Order: sequence, then structure tokens, then C-alpha cells
Amino acid sequence: MRVNDLFSLEVEDLALGGKALARVDGRVVFADRGLPGDRIEARITRVKRGWAEARTLAVTAPAAQRVPARCPHVDVCGGCRMQELPYERQLALKERQVRETLVHLGGIAAPPVRPIVPAPEPFHYRNKMEFSFHPGEDGAPWLGLHHRGAFDRVFEVEACVLPSALTLDIVALTRRVARARGWRAYHPSRHEGVVRFLTVRHLPLTGECGVHLVAARDEVPGLEAWARAVAALSPAVRSVTVLFNDSRANVAFGGAERVLHGPGTVRERLLGLEFEAGANAFLQTNSRQAEALYAAALAAADLRGGESVLDLYCGAGTLTLLFARACREAVGVESVADAVTAARDNAARNGIANARFVEGESRAVLRQWARGERDGAPRPDVVVVDPPRAGLHPRVVFRVAELAPRRVVYVSCNPATLARDLKDFAAHGWALEEVTPFDMFPHTPHIECVARLARRAP
Repeated sequence: MRVNDLFSLEVEDLALGGKALARVDGRVVFADRGLPGDRIEARITRVKRGWAEARTLAVTAPAAQRVPARCPHVDVCGGCRMQELPYERQLALKERQVRETLVHLGGIAAPPVRPIVPAPEPFHYRNKMEFSFHPGEDGAPWLGLHHRGAFDRVFEVEACVLPSALTLDIVALTRRVARARGWRAYHPSRHEGVVRFLTVRHLPLTGECGVHLVAARDEVPGLEAWARAVAALSPAVRSVTVLFNDSRANVAFGGAERVLHGPGTVRERLLGLEFEAGANAFLQTNSRQAEALYAAALAAADLRGGESVLDLYCGAGTLTLLFARACREAVGVESVADAVTAARDNAARNGIANARFVEGESRAVLRQWARGERDGAPRPDVVVVDPPRAGLHPRVVFRVAELAPRRVVYVSCNPATLARDLKDFAAHGWALEEVTPFDMFPHTPHIECVARLARRAP
């Protein structure tokens, strides 16, 4: 087997991450597209010992279980690549992947995995979407989503099954204005141009919508007129801003921000609390399923009212404040300064006085508390961790175990790093009591989990 070799493959399964798994001469091949039972034509792009990667050129014989895709861009988009698999099969596959990952990577022989929690709405569930500008083949600025597996290729979005109808109206209007005003689209490889991203956050539980344009420089003709036109689309549009990002990093964030309409923020309501979000703030992108996820985390903590809770990687304080309502004291730790400011504002907004927030990287803060180098060290009864996809550093696991809480609640967005970290916790005397998978992002390979850990008896 060599790079550029062409094969006809029978897809056996989907691997963690959503890639199609097949075999050729005993070697596992991961293709970028295909569902179990499909026969695909694929070209090898990478060869390693025991496995290879391939690019799917065509589905030559579709599986019988396939359902028609709702999205017209399914062949090019890198987003909801599993939409042609019936939703019940998606759920069963994700639950099985969590179980198998805990066995193979976590070393847990019989993992206590509860039934996966389906999303309340399999379509139009995303409350935030990021769209990219790109110089089009016709010289005009294109605005859309990335081709599957390509950071420097964009197709123009005509329809999408994930966001709200208002979101797509804002994209269409912005595309028309960009062409009429001659906006120069940024090229991510050549680092030329001005307009880079359009982010739309339309929150379903309050109905509020925030629109944020990201540009390399303040050279966007007719910016104020565009903002007025966006705001005129719907009373739901509460804020329109422009952010500036002249770095080479291809991310939809900005430093300096100018408010063009409204207060610059939007608000969402989760489990009875109100949270404000600006352009760079993090909120779960599926609000209704986020409520179920947070409720499960609260149930896993099993609070009685007199406990102290430590929440690591707390972001804008969503979980910290929800826990604070049910315990004596909640302490959140977060490394991003703007998120800490937002968390403190959210506490004040909701009248919660028994929550405090510490700025700093979790590993460093825990080390400083352990050594007495920082004041305010809590004595937590429950520790909550909600890390990014990379999971926990082994020293964070060690420090959490050293605190000897009654219980650890782990909110994970990556079953592989969850399994790895559970193995580290087991080495320090902690056992997994149960894990509940949540389908936060239907039609994608992503899986969220809530795991409850307890100390083993001596």
C-alpha cells in the first residue's frame, strides 16, 4: 500500500472522531467519509505501520440504512457528516464508542455507562455559528463554511440544518453587502485582505441574537450601514459589533472591539440563571441540551447544601453559579481574564454572593494553594472539572486527588482524554461510579460526558 493508491473499500464501522473504518490486506484504513455498510472508492493519503488514511472519492454502493441528507452541502461540508445515518443509529454508535474507549484507553473492564441522552432537537440546535470569508473565484468575497478537511477552502452556504433561519438571513444579507461595498476577503494562506469571519449567536431560550464581524483592519466600507441593515432584520438582533484580529492565527476571535448596535452582548437563561455573553465568551452551543448536561452534573455532585465546591476550568462561571445555589460555597478557577470578569458579572447579575472566582491556570493555582503560596485555598467536598478537549494534566489529577474531596464530577467533551484521565485518577485511588454520554452535537462525531468518581475504600 502506497500514497495515491486507489482502493474500493467496504466500510465496517465509524471510528471515534467519525472517520470511516475499513481494512485492506489486514491494515486498518481511516477514510474521511462513509457510513457502515457503504462501499466507497478512496485514495490513500498517508501510510503508517498498521494503518493508513484515505480520502473518499465516491460512495459507489450506499448502505441500506442510509437516509436522505437534509443539507445540500453534505458532499463538501466538514460539519454534520453523520446526517445520512438514522439518528437512533447515531446515538447507539456514540454510546458504544464511549464504552469501548473506556475499556481500551481507560483500562476499565466493565465501565458503568448509562444510556446516552439524545438531543431535544436533532436539527437547528446550534446557537452559535462561525462563517468564513474567502476571496472567490470570481474575485468577489465569498462567505460560507470550510470544505471538509481544508482550512483554506470555503464554499458559499445557501442552506444549513444546524442554525436558526435568522442566522442564515444574516449571512445572506452580509454576503450581499460585502459584494456591493467591495469588501476585501482575507486569504488565510497569503494573509491578504480585510474581512475574516462572521459570527452569529442566536440564543433560543431568550431569543436574543448577537452578530460579530471579525476583520484584520478597520478598513470595511459601509460598516455602520451594514450594522443598521442587520439590526433591521429582526427585533431579536440585540447587538452588532466588529472585532479586529491582525494575527496569522485563523480563529474567529478579536482583541479590540467596536460596538455598532446595542450593548455588545446577549443573554441566555439556563436552569433559571441568566448569563451574558460577548463576542469572545464561551457558552455551550446547544442551549437546551446544555441544561440537561448541567442538571446531570448537579445530580452527580449529590449536594446537601453545606458543601464547598471547587470548579476547575470554569469559563464564565456557568457551572460554578449553578452549584453555588445548592452548596455553601463555590470557587471557580479560570485562566482567561475576560472569562473571569464575565463570571463575576454573572454572579452579580444573578444575586449570587457565595461564589468567588480565581484567575489562573488550574495546575499553577492548585500548586500554589498546596504550597501555601496563594491565599484563599478551599477545602472542597466536591471538585468539578470541565477541561478543554486535551483533558487534564497529570499534575492536575494528582492535586485534585491530594485535596481528598468526597466526590469528583468530570464534564468531558472528549471520551479519549476522559478515559486517559480516569486511568490517572484510578492510580491515585479513585474509581468511576458512572458516566452518562450526551449527544450535544447531533450528526457530528462529538460526544459529551458527565462522569462521577469516588474514592475507593482503603
